[in-house]
Amino acid sequence: MMKLRFPKRWLNRTFCYVGIFGLVFQGTAAIHAWWNQIPIDYFWPLLLAPVLCLASGLMPLLQLQKEP
Repeated sequence: MMKLRFPKRWLNRTFCYVGIFGLVFQGTAAIHAWWNQIPIDYFWPLLLAPVLCLASGLMPLLQLQKEP
């Protein structure tokens, strides 16, 4: 089983922060669009980039700097 824990290396940690920021930003934008009745047809593809950033920071198979 693969353990997911917050990384210690700076590049992996940066990917995690960018991914978390992206998910929060996209969630806030979706709530704003829903509140103002603005249709977003491309919402799910926009979540792909933050999720990939978060995964590449957390998952050992995708990390650019290997954790000790």
